[in-house]
Amino acid sequence: MSNEIIKYVLEQSGGLLIAVILILRMEAKLDGLTGEITRLTDTLTSHLILLSQHSKSEK
Repeated sequence: MSNEIIKYVLEQSGGLLIAVILILRMEAKLDGLTGEITRLTDTLTSHLILLSQHSKSEK
């Protein structure tokens, strides 16, 4: 009985470790994606501002 409990706990802890590793990897990828979206938004905003200023100067 004791061996079965130890085996069960080890199996569960192994699964938990794998889940934690996968979550950490996903978190890192999401951080990178968030950074790229922020950079894209900043770029688009600056281009829109320049375009707006350019169209005002032509009037």
